[in-house]
Amino acid sequence: MIPKNKFSPTPRPPTDLGELRRLEELERRLAQDYRMVCEGVCIDSTAVRKEARRRALESASRTLPGVILGFFQNNISVPSNDDITDLQKLYHLRTRFTHDRIKVGPYPYHASRFWAVLIGIDAYKLNCLEGCVSDALLMKELLIDKLEVPEHRIQCLLGSQNPSSSDDDPLLTPSRANIVNTLAGLIDHPEIARGDNIIIYYAGHGSSYRCPGHLTPESDTPAASMNSLPAPSCQTGTCPIEALCPMDRDTQDVNDVWIPDISDRELNTLFAQISYTKGQKITFIADCCFSGSVSRDPDPKTGLRSTRTTLNSDIHGMFSAADKRLRYLPGYKSVESQEWREDMSSHVILAACQDYQTVREIPVGKKYGGDFTRQLVNVLGSDDWKKDTTYVGLTKLLNRSQFQTPVVAGDHMDQCVWFQDAT
Repeated sequence: MIPKNKFSPTPRPPTDLGELRRLEELERRLAQDYRMVCEGVCIDSTAVRKEARRRALESASRTLPGVILGFFQNNISVPSNDDITDLQKLYHLRTRFTHDRIKVGPYPYHASRFWAVLIGIDAYKLNCLEGCVSDALLMKELLIDKLEVPEHRIQCLLGSQNPSSSDDDPLLTPSRANIVNTLAGLIDHPEIARGDNIIIYYAGHGSSYRCPGHLTPESDTPAASMNSLPAPSCQTGTCPIEALCPMDRDTQDVNDVWIPDISDRELNTLFAQISYTKGQKITFIADCCFSGSVSRDPDPKTGLRSTRTTLNSDIHGMFSAADKRLRYLPGYKSVESQEWREDMSSHVILAACQDYQTVREIPVGKKYGGDFTRQLVNVLGSDDWKKDTTYVGLTKLLNRSQFQTPVVAGDHMDQCVWFQDAT
């Protein structure tokens, strides 16, 4: 069922809609090249068309050496004849839609303003999962089919147990380096404008760490003795630390250094840095759990999306890896510093369960998947969700299991889903 607030009530041919989106993306790209984009101001389509024609005529009047020299000296973007034709086609298409009383732009979801990073990991060295990749692809389908997000604005890092030939690109695997680098790449991404929506989705294992001064007999951190007495409280203020588990955790890199997990402090720092340049419309969705009681590898048959801490790295290994990668960011404060503070104004986090609950995969037909992701996709594709539904309200719609209670956190959790205007 398509939500009532998703499309204009007047239908339009899908072919025209797809063509309109393609042409508007071209217009936006050219406007950026021509430095004719201002925050909060609509693109002046007439000015873009005129500038494209001017540059094309100027280029045609030059000799070939002059064109090449001018390009390198001034870095001038020269439109092709196809660009000129497409801009004119966009003008006529908009004119026809207006004449037919078909509403065009802005779209209800402002789909061209969405960006997404989708991470799904099944292929772990130990404790493989079966439904995380399919969950990430289900989210991709939601973004494309329901929110109409252009596919090129969605980055997928997928770790499948049965990779196809198209998955051979090492830059697309959900390794620790690729996950962190992809998120860090959003900070200065040239096409993402301030105020754009950024969705970051993760399905895979989670884990929970405690510092050496706060170990219990059940803790499984290799850096301290299991015979140490449990501390009544953490003296360093660093634990428990929740972490996402990259596909290459507990393996060695090219320098024979053991690869740690990604701590919640490192993630929070990345989200804060992204928000400094792109705004706070960041939604982090986590279909995993951070069970602090996991002291041994769970039975893979249970489909539990939580695993024990790494065998060859500890909480300080995670912090050191974060400091090494992020220390060049403006105003960076070490994640191990006692002065470090989390920034919950930068994003909203939507998690699958409470910290005392677990997330398990369930059979979905002949496949497996996370119940949380299935519920999320179903709700966002139904009439249950309204335009004025907040993130808090969304968790109430998702709360359909006594074993998994979804959680939302962040300073902006009372805003409408995807930070849309409720009016």
